[in-house]
Amino acid sequence: MAKRPIFLSKSRAGQGLLRAGDLLWLILMSVMLILALLTFSSYVAALPLIQEEWDLSNTQAGMIFSAYLAGYAVSALFVIPLTDRISPATVLTTSAVVTVGANIAFPFVANDLYSASALRVISGLGLVGIYMPGLRIISQRFADSGRGAAMGFYVTAFYAANAISLSLTGALMARFEWRDAFTILALVSALCIPLACLVTRNEKIGKISTSTGLLNLRAIRNRTTGAFVLGYSLHAMELYAVRVWLPGLLAAVLIANGEGTYDATVKAATVGGIALAAGSVGPIIGGVISDRYGRARTAAAIFALSGLCSWVIGWAGGFPWPVVVGIAVVYGWAISADSSIYSTAITESASAEDLGSAMALQAFLGFMSGVVGPVLVGAVLDIFPEHIEWKMAFSVVGLMAVVSIPILLRVGDPRRVADV
Repeated sequence: MAKRPIFLSKSRAGQGLLRAGDLLWLILMSVMLILALLTFSSYVAALPLIQEEWDLSNTQAGMIFSAYLAGYAVSALFVIPLTDRISPATVLTTSAVVTVGANIAFPFVANDLYSASALRVISGLGLVGIYMPGLRIISQRFADSGRGAAMGFYVTAFYAANAISLSLTGALMARFEWRDAFTILALVSALCIPLACLVTRNEKIGKISTSTGLLNLRAIRNRTTGAFVLGYSLHAMELYAVRVWLPGLLAAVLIANGEGTYDATVKAATVGGIALAAGSVGPIIGGVISDRYGRARTAAAIFALSGLCSWVIGWAGGFPWPVVVGIAVVYGWAISADSSIYSTAITESASAEDLGSAMALQAFLGFMSGVVGPVLVGAVLDIFPEHIEWKMAFSVVGLMAVVSIPILLRVGDPRRVADV
């Protein structure tokens, strides 16, 4: 008896049906990712306590946080290309062991800037070996049916994991010392290892004999792949700029309307959290839409929406507060909804022997652009006078859409290229 189809995914590439077995497998892959990320935000949640305990300056505390990002970005150039030579499933399960080991060691071993930073680098190295090969495995499994929706589902799990980690760590710290809370979550996250073995055991992606398993820059010489890597980098720059500065903008709007600084800060943090939480469902919705209307057109349309929100919300100081909140929620969705589209398009446009290198460059350039975005906005805020600082800062964020949209529309849908 045939498996019952779950939903229909139509596209110009002739997508078929996503079946019950595939959907269950995809859910298990996403649960595996969330388990691996259970301590993703534990350091942030415990930061005030850690900073006091280790007598860290703000700069040193930031360095420990950035060590995780650095580990992710730099290791992407070496770990992900291995998936061109070694099975992505092998890379994924090995990386799960690495990141879980580093996370379990953190509350026992970390006691200063250097030990904590070293463990955070290792944890970031392990994460990139889970997340990006996972996307490659999903791309292969759903090559003929609903690829955009499937990859969007996995990316949505990545977005949701941040909030889950933060809330669980906070809840545990209400009853336990921060090291105990971290240890509990790290031990639970070890369940991702057997689950990774389970869900990838039958996923066979043959190694490419012509690949060395090393980074190859020719991957982005492919015009279509290069365009989507650039689009992803601009998307990441926008995403992290908004994640850092949207609450500040909202607080400035409230203060300008007469609220006290403390009350405005609390309300802005709450509304900003809600707005960014709206983005957690963005990648799967964006992926579904791109299955129907094409990768480039969908990404360009979503970027146009987020760019419009950037310009509007930056100049929204005189708008009624409910209108500002509404714009923020739409903004939160738009800055994340195109995330999975770029990853999907890159897997469709890159040649088989260069796919690992293409995904490595995507991860590295995207994360480094994510570091630049908040700094750029902060610099604009420092340069311009107070009465126009937020207007100019978010206008600059909107310019990222101006750069990206014509590039995406010019390159077109990578599935057409693949079909030629």
